[in-house]
Amino acid sequence: MGQHLVIAGDVGGTRSRLVAAPPDGAVLARLDGPGANLRSSGASALEDLADTIGEVLARARRALEAEGACAEGAEVAAVALGISGAGPARAAEVRAAVAEHLTGLGIPARRLLITDDLHTAFLSGGVGDDGLLVLAGTGAVAVRFHDRQAVARRDGMGWLLGDIGSAVWLGRRTLEAVAADLDGRGPRTLLTEEVGAALGLDLREGQRPPSPTGDPRQDLIRALDEQLPAGAPAALGRFAPLPARVRTDPVASDILHTAIAHVLDTIEALDPEAVLAVVLAGSVLTSPGPLHDEVTASLQDRRRTVRAAPDGLPGALLLAREHADRDRR
Repeated sequence: MGQHLVIAGDVGGTRSRLVAAPPDGAVLARLDGPGANLRSSGASALEDLADTIGEVLARARRALEAEGACAEGAEVAAVALGISGAGPARAAEVRAAVAEHLTGLGIPARRLLITDDLHTAFLSGGVGDDGLLVLAGTGAVAVRFHDRQAVARRDGMGWLLGDIGSAVWLGRRTLEAVAADLDGRGPRTLLTEEVGAALGLDLREGQRPPSPTGDPRQDLIRALDEQLPAGAPAALGRFAPLPARVRTDPVASDILHTAIAHVLDTIEALDPEAVLAVVLAGSVLTSPGPLHDEVTASLQDRRRTVRAAPDGLPGALLLAREHADRDRR
């Protein structure tokens, strides 16, 4: 009987992470590639994803050869991908498009499973089929799952309408506070110095280096125009870590506490009886810092089960192995 492999992927808008492994063995190959959100990753998104899948498959076959196994013609038993933007409304469309691009790799459409990255992130928490996913990364969303199905949802409405507590929201609130400080519309804040340092400007005095425009307010506008790509709000996330650096500053503290309170309120709204395990996902909630620390501590104080899922690969690999097992029956 020939060798079999499964491929699993956590596919976001800016980056994809893939692994290849035997259906019941250790991971043989890992690879990062470009993102593949059909709405935001460009026209070549699916070609890039197919190339990344092809490369991780080739690496896995070479790893089998290095272990002395016969890797020639090693068959792909299943591919499971958690793709940003591939929720129920678009899952069938995305699956058909991905399947078409994988025909060149000899992967039949029946062996392809497509879901969204929220599903795989939740499963990566290892809490079973029921629970809450609370994600804060570039965006922010919370989902209640029952029997692995999303049955309730809050936020995930994008940076203009919501995504409260996300990196983009934190960065935007930080810049708004600095603008208000410089303009005299809001309180003085240490965030002004932090943003200035990040941009290489003396926003407070405009002396070191000398102000390019003679007005720190205009310096801020000019620097953001030059350094943040137009139409790319995700770039605001570069300023998300700044409130934590000066967390005793009242303005920074208010930004952090607003985000923390929102996360905890959202969890209570989705699970008022406080019986479900909570999976925290996304860089904001899984990296050390005030949001991760205070949200985790608060939930543990309430005797809630809390798990962190830094990425969706474990969940995608679980789905790939289950799909391969069903296909063999």
